[in-house]
Parts: sequence; C-alpha cells; structure tokens
Amino acid sequence: MAPLLTRTRDLILVIAGLTAACVIMLWPVVRSATHALPGELRDPLLEAWTLAWNADHLRHFFRGVWDLPILYPYRETLAFSEHLIGVAIFTAPLQWATGNAIVVYNVAFFASYVFAGAAMFLLARELTGDTGAAVVAGVIFAFYPHHVAQSAHLQNIVVGWMPIALLGLHRYVSTGSRRALAVAAVAYWFEAMSNGYYLFYFGLAVAIVAIWGLLRADRAARPRMLRDFAVAAIVVGVAYAPVAKRYLDVRHRYGQVRSSDEIVRFAADVGSYFTLPPPVAEHIGFTLPQYPKPAGPEERHDGMLFPGFSMVALAVVACATTLGRTWNVPALYLVIAATGFVMSLGPQPTMWGHRILPAGPYALFAATVPGFNGLRVPARMAVLVFLGLTVLAAFGAARILRAFPDRRRPIVAGAIALFTLFESYGAIDVAEVGRRGRTRDFGLYSWLAYQPAGAVLELPVGPLDRDYRAFIYQYNTLIHRHPIVNGWVGYSTNLQQWLGRDGSPFVEPGEMANALDLMRGLGVRYVVVHPDDFVPRDAGPPTLDALTAARAKWIDMRQFGTAYAFVLPPPPASPPPHAMMPIDPASVHVTTSDRLDLARWLLDGRRDSIWTSGEPQNGSEWIELQFDRETDVTRLRLEMDDSILSDYPRALTVDAIDAHGAVRLFDGSVMIDFGRSFVEDPMRPAIDLRLPSHPTRRLRIAQRGRASWWWWSVSDIFVGR
Repeated sequence: MAPLLTRTRDLILVIAGLTAACVIMLWPVVRSATHALPGELRDPLLEAWTLAWNADHLRHFFRGVWDLPILYPYRETLAFSEHLIGVAIFTAPLQWATGNAIVVYNVAFFASYVFAGAAMFLLARELTGDTGAAVVAGVIFAFYPHHVAQSAHLQNIVVGWMPIALLGLHRYVSTGSRRALAVAAVAYWFEAMSNGYYLFYFGLAVAIVAIWGLLRADRAARPRMLRDFAVAAIVVGVAYAPVAKRYLDVRHRYGQVRSSDEIVRFAADVGSYFTLPPPVAEHIGFTLPQYPKPAGPEERHDGMLFPGFSMVALAVVACATTLGRTWNVPALYLVIAATGFVMSLGPQPTMWGHRILPAGPYALFAATVPGFNGLRVPARMAVLVFLGLTVLAAFGAARILRAFPDRRRPIVAGAIALFTLFESYGAIDVAEVGRRGRTRDFGLYSWLAYQPAGAVLELPVGPLDRDYRAFIYQYNTLIHRHPIVNGWVGYSTNLQQWLGRDGSPFVEPGEMANALDLMRGLGVRYVVVHPDDFVPRDAGPPTLDALTAARAKWIDMRQFGTAYAFVLPPPPASPPPHAMMPIDPASVHVTTSDRLDLARWLLDGRRDSIWTSGEPQNGSEWIELQFDRETDVTRLRLEMDDSILSDYPRALTVDAIDAHGAVRLFDGSVMIDFGRSFVEDPMRPAIDLRLPSHPTRRLRIAQRGRASWWWWSVSDIFVGR
C-alpha cells in the first residue's frame, strides 16, 4: 500500500508543479483567458468555435454535429477539418456553464500542457524506475520549444494520450494484463479523436512498440498476444469507424485529395530541426543554421522543429550509455524517433532545400494506406521525434542522476527542469478577441440573430479575404446561428473561392444585380459588407457602392458601425422536381458562333471537355441545336465545370426558330437558376432552365451580355422534356 500511496502522492505533486509552471509559462493566456486567444485569431478561433459547436450538439448525442453552419450550401463541413470531438467531450460542461468559447479554449489549451507532462511522467517512471528522471521527462514533454510554439494548433498539443497509450502497451507486454491493453486502446482512440493526423502518425509508434513486444515475448505467448492485439485493433477500428466513414464520404463527394505538390510543400526539411521559434531564439540570444519548412502563413510553426537543448543533450547521454546490442527500451524509442524524423521529411526528403533522396518512405504510405494522402502536413510526423527523444531523455537523466548522492538528485533534476522552462519561456503571445469572448460588431450579429432563417454571405469572401477574416465570420455564427457561405477550415470550396476572384459577379463592374440574383438562388437572405476588411482596402467602398446602387435587388439595408447588412427578398419558389427525360444526343447537331472545332464537346457527356468562345463576351455568341425532327424541348441544362465558373453567360436568350421566324422562350439573367444548382449539387453547378412548350427543329442559345475579360464557356449541354 505504501508504494501505491507514494506513487499517487508523487503524481499529485507533479501535476501541481506542472500547473504552477504552466501559470508562469502561459501567463499571457492566463491573465486574459476570458477575452483573448494564444497565438492569433485564426486556427485558435476556429478551434474555440468548433469546441463550442460540439458542446452544443453533445446535448443531443451529437445529432447534426457534422453540419457546421459554414461553407453553405456544402454539407457535413465539420469533416473539412479536425472535428475535435475527443477534446469537446471534456470541455463541454465548461462551455455549458460559462457560454464563453474563449474561456473553454484557453482552459483546454492550459490543461493540454499539464496533461502531456503528467502522462509522460507516468511513462518515464514506468520505463526508467526513476522518479526524478520522470519529472525531467514530464517537464521536457510539456514545454519543449516546438510544443510551446504550436499555440495556434490545439489539436497538435493534445498529445498526453500518447504516453498513456504506450504505458498501457508496455504494461501489457511485461505482464500480459488485458486491462492495460484496454487502457492503451482507449487512449489511442482519444488521441485519434483529438487529432486525425495522429490516428495515422501515432499509429506508427504503436505498431513499432507492439512488434517490439512480440519479438521479446516467449514463443508460446506470441499467439495470445497476436489475438489480443487484433481484438484491440478491431475494437478501436469499430469505435472510430463512424468518424472515418464521414470523412471518407465527404472526401469522395467533394473530391478532397491533397495534391502531391502540396504534401511536398508542407513536409519538413532536415534544417527544420535546427529552426527555433523566433521568440525562443530571441530569448536565448542566438540561432542555429535554420531552414524553416513548411514556411507558409498557415503552417509556419510546423517548420520550427528544434527539439530543445535539454531534450537533445539528455537523449545523447542515453544513446551513449544505455544502448546495447539487444533491442532494449532506449533502442526502441530511438527507432521511433528515427522513424518520425524520416517520415516527417515527406515524399521528397530535402536537406536545407536540396533533395537528398528520390523518394522517401512517406510516399509509399501515401500511395498504399487509405486516407494517408488526405494529410497535408507531413512535418507533423515530428511528434514521434519528440516522443522518442523525450523517453530517451528520461534514460539520460536517470544516468546523470545516478552519479549524484540521493539528497542532491532532486536539486539536479530541478535544475534540468528549470533550464527546460528557460528554453521556451516567452514563446506565447495572445490575440485579443473581445470582452466576454465577443468580437466587436456594433450589434450586427445580435440583430441578425432575430431575423428570419436564411443563409448569409459576408464580404470580403474567398481570395478577397486575405487577412483570414472568415475565421471571425464563422466564429460569430455562435451568436446569429445562420449558415454562412464563408468559412476557413482544412478545405475551402470552389464556390467561396470563385465569389472572391476577378470573374465573380461581386467583383466584375456592373454585375452586382447578377450577383444578388445568384445569392437568392442559393437561398442567401443576408449580404453583409465590411468595407474595412477588404485587401486591398480600397476594394471595399466600390463593392458597397455597387450593392447600394442595386436597390431593386434588396428590400432593406442596415448600418452597424462600418459594416452594412443588406436583406434580400425570399428566393422565388423552385419549380417542382421533375426528372429530365433526355433527348438522344445522336439526334442533335451543334453549330456555334465561335470555335466550331470544339462544338462536338458540348454533347459528349464529359465535364472535362469544354467548349469556349475563346474571346471576351461581347453579346454576339451563340450555340445552335438542330434536331432531326421537330422536338419539344422543355428542359435545357448548361453544365459548368469548376474551372469555368467565371465564364457564366452575363445574359442569355433562348429562341425556337422555324420557317415563320423565332419565338423567344427565355430572356434574361440565369443567375437564380445557377444558384439553385449549387444547392442541389455544389460539385456539378449548371444553368438548368425550364422552357415553355414549343416544338421546333432549331434552338438557338445566345449570350447577350458583355464581359471585359471572361469568355463564354460550357462544359456540356443536356436537352430533354
């Protein structure tokens, strides 16, 4: 009983010490916990909002949790990014009690450091048998420079489940306890539910330890171990399957696959492991020969992978004094660290920008493991480097502490821990959100909360939103509860990106009426303009002026500070659903005003073959369909590939032509119909027109608008009844 009490007392003291250290290390966060976030108002704001969303839906057993109110009209958008359900399970009660998503995020942020350190303490004590060395390892794992610098990515610092899972595995290997294996399985599931990357990346470490255990076990025990591992893997797989299915369905529906170039760009470089976060480099007064990669604005912290002097020095001591000819525990964790290092370099490993291998093992995993090619940032595999080196550091610390008398060991361990804290001190900064966790909006979102249901578009959007204001826009859905077209998560949408590009009707001069028709077709009821948020800023006032001038397209306008809200009329009633009865394309012959050589592609049924006028729209373009016999066309569908959204017809007419002349079947803007198509299927936008009955042998589709730069392009034409 006494050893158990002693071990429990030590754990309580370690947690208390880590909590005190966190107060010091994270003081900027602690003192502003109700109204500011660590790092910046981008990913932390996204994660605070996600935790609040999950908490709200936990009340209803997560019903509807996948349908975030962003990136409208796309569905199940929680699967566009990290779902954080594994964190929200613990933070939901605090969200219910406070209603302040900023407080909840900061508590989770703070607790993640304490949890990481305490969990590593337990693992290191189990493996080394030295409490002092375990304390050192716990402090290192909680506060190594990269861990502190990852303040903008909550999911990346929730790593405490890793040591718990490995602790359970080691106890199972040494004792055969299935209870310990169950602990490992539960901890692994929680880690995967906190960070989807770690489902794959940490899974490598689990597999390595399991193989190590099998190789060390007696031959007679191996069949039982294999069965137990298989059962544990199946249980974890079944428990994670509902989440995996959502992600796979969404990836398939929306074609979410990371390109090989993108994965290469977000891999680490050997020089990344010598790159210190700028606040740390400034604090200690010097830098190493660094090479920060990835270096983009979103994942720049993933390219600062220096493990810290304490971790490296103690790991070197362990390698010099404890590695033997047998595959002992230090050797095991050296393999884990080496695996993480090689894999973090991605499919094309580089050293200070120079290619060192034609291909790395990461490329094999990306090509063969389902879901692996959806992970954008191989650099995050560095977590295995830090995990492995920390365990090695525990063995190195134990070796050093044994050189001192018992009474001096706590002092030496404390000195090492203090140096570790010194290395990372000052790496945390905060970004102001607002009083009570509310962004300043002059009452805009409170007003919007009481308006009739309908989607919202906030401008700037997409590429116009270069300062990542969408993080703030989506956070404010916690107040107004309407779905928004905007959103900034792991994936964007073609609709959002198009609305902010030069070919958007919101950007092109004279097209604002078409833009608002498009929004009505989408089901958008409110367009909110923040002129001060545009980049460049001088693009904001012309957009506001154009919206104000399109008076016939909105029914109310309100001003809130520098922002304006325009209320659109309800969308016109959609025609009743009616399946198109297609007319055989073989009976249709196509001629065009321009690029007749491409006309055959209009009826080939392929979205990747596109007819285009090849010149900016000037109002003289046409496509004519000639039928073998008199045909009554009442449905006309012009399909638009994602690559040609800007080439939509600015105005369209459809005429039935016979010997007596032309009868006009359609004349005007197609944007309401275009908007409706995004609601029906965002991946297959089209202009779907219902025409009055009028049998004819010739149908002319004419583009009557003008565009300064954009051509008229169509992917496919479908005609039917």
